[in-house]
Amino acid sequence: MEESSRERHVLLIVTYNRKELLKECIHAACHQTIPYERIVVIDNASTDGTQEYLRALEGDGRLQVIRESENLGGAGGFAHGLTAAHALSPDWITIIDDDAILRPDFLEQIEAAIQKYGTQYECFAGVPLTQGIRPGHRRRVMGGLIKKEQAVPREEYDLESFSCDIGSFCGLVIADHLIEKIGVPRKEYFIWYDDTEYCLRISRYTKILNWNKAVIDHKAPMEQGSNYAAGWKEYYGIRNRIDMSRKHYGRPTTIYIIFKKRMKSILLQMRLCARGHFAAAAQTRRLYHTAIRDGKKGVLGLHRIYRPGYHPPE
Repeated sequence: MEESSRERHVLLIVTYNRKELLKECIHAACHQTIPYERIVVIDNASTDGTQEYLRALEGDGRLQVIRESENLGGAGGFAHGLTAAHALSPDWITIIDDDAILRPDFLEQIEAAIQKYGTQYECFAGVPLTQGIRPGHRRRVMGGLIKKEQAVPREEYDLESFSCDIGSFCGLVIADHLIEKIGVPRKEYFIWYDDTEYCLRISRYTKILNWNKAVIDHKAPMEQGSNYAAGWKEYYGIRNRIDMSRKHYGRPTTIYIIFKKRMKSILLQMRLCARGHFAAAAQTRRLYHTAIRDGKKGVLGLHRIYRPGYHPPE
């Protein structure tokens, strides 16, 4: 492809206290077979030496580092980062966390997908791998009165591509001009469901085309089981999911989600009590109650109790 005809790509990375992963992430980003024109890094006030590492890279003209004065969470980081990336006037913006390691030909493959389907789609994505495919990264909205998000079946990853409605911020590639129409992610979510809510806004204009030759090694921990006390992140997952449903799916779906969350809270409490973890069971009840209440009322932002560093009782 001639340089003059190449699409202009910017990569957005949001990081917080994962310096070693960030090193891998940036190295992979800087060694693409088709290079990114600019790489925007949002440092969410890391305290693990990330600032010093990024300062040492200041000579690389491709990097634009923005250090936040406080941890804004992934949602706040992506909101500020997309604003900064949009200001660079690219054609496309790739969105990842610091634990997403792009394969060397990731952007080359995305560019091939754009050349083939760019008149039909305004958002593309690749395949995140964490000990294999985790289908929840790519989902479709199904149902009538009650909406449900269903993971794309694993067998569709054997195809050249598939379309979906929702993709995580792990290798999502959005046409820059969409930002003028839909804005940026909701920073008030802090973490979790900011990507889902944003994709539902994207879906007003385009489906997501997942190009299965574009691969990301996603070095995320595997999900925990259900026999544990709810931690601070669960608060945002529950609250934001309910708020998102209120805005995009309507009352019947929201009532259904609230019912499921209340049932899960009861089951978690029963398991914890059966093991003698009564304080943890009580904390789980309080967290679920608070998250459901705040989601119903649209009370967002960083909660005064459930924040990074909070630990539930044993």
